[in-house]
Amino acid sequence: MLTDVLILTLGITLAFGNTVNMSGSLPVRLVDGGMCSGRVEVYRDHQWGAVCWHGWGLREAGVVCRELGCGSATGASHGAAPGGRRGVVWHADVQCSGQEEELAQCRVLGVWRAAEDGGCAYRHTAAARCSEELHTPEIWYNVSVAAPPSRVVRGHGFNVTCSVPHRYAGSSVQLRLVRSNGTVRQEVPARGPSVTFAFASAQASHEGYYYCLYRVRLGGQVFASRESQPLPLILAEPEPLLSAMELSWLVSAVIFVVAVLAIVAVACSLRKRRRHRSELERRSRTCVENTYTALPVK
Repeated sequence: MLTDVLILTLGITLAFGNTVNMSGSLPVRLVDGGMCSGRVEVYRDHQWGAVCWHGWGLREAGVVCRELGCGSATGASHGAAPGGRRGVVWHADVQCSGQEEELAQCRVLGVWRAAEDGGCAYRHTAAARCSEELHTPEIWYNVSVAAPPSRVVRGHGFNVTCSVPHRYAGSSVQLRLVRSNGTVRQEVPARGPSVTFAFASAQASHEGYYYCLYRVRLGGQVFASRESQPLPLILAEPEPLLSAMELSWLVSAVIFVVAVLAIVAVACSLRKRRRHRSELERRSRTCVENTYTALPVK
């Protein structure tokens, strides 16, 4: 009896699908729409394929938008755009709680397999529309010479780094410096998740608040993220070679040496003067004695 129940349970499981977690990486993209809207495709078995719309809703679309750095989901629909590409359709019932960071963390009822003809037509594939909000970049700095927080030493190098968790083709990073006398901007292509702006010698013109901005050009449109948190940088003067205490000790030592030399000089001068006086007295006595000796005797 128990064997029959197990066999029956196994048969029902195989017939209606089992609940599994997507293991490993599951690359996701949106196509035939924009950078943050369009048909949902995932990469499996060395090929991109659309996702069948069964079980698809706003929670699942929200996970895709979050994973792609496109903010929150504003719509979850099905169907391919007119004239869109055709290809493989993955037949799987994806179920998300809405709290997942990636679609790979959602559950799947059944297994990922290419849909048979009529099983899930392209007009019944999942699509998502996001708020088109890119991830806000993070910003930090490094200095070549140690300095207090938010300070760079005059004449020494420093770097400002902007980082985003996802990088898109055709993207760039803009660094904005807001100063008291105006704003300076630099923009370079994003060749990786982090872009570093190098400054060889810190000067007064580098003081101010730095912001990072992530920009993506796609289909003639420019998508921009929010600016990062401000990064204040203040110019600091190089530290003197000697500290105040060391300078005080040095001055005291110099005064002491000068005083000793002065005492020695005075002592030598007095000794020389005394020796000169003694020499004069000796010569005077010799002269007198010689005079007495030279007098004639009566």
